[in-house]
Amino acid sequence: MSKFKVGDIVPYRNTRGNIKKAEITSFETVDNGKVWFHGIDTDTKAKVWYPLHISEKLIQQ
Repeated sequence: MSKFKVGDIVPYRNTRGNIKKAEITSFETVDNGKVWFHGIDTDTKAKVWYPLHISEKLIQQ
């Protein structure tokens, strides 16, 4: 699994291509076996649904 847990703040890329931050509220495994997270944007409080493996890559950049 991932090093992240519920409540962690992780980066994600929004639809405009900007890197933002979201607080993880839950995890879900999708059909292909990848783990996505549900979260809340830390600035706008918008709901976020994003693949966790891409957030991990954004941290490494």
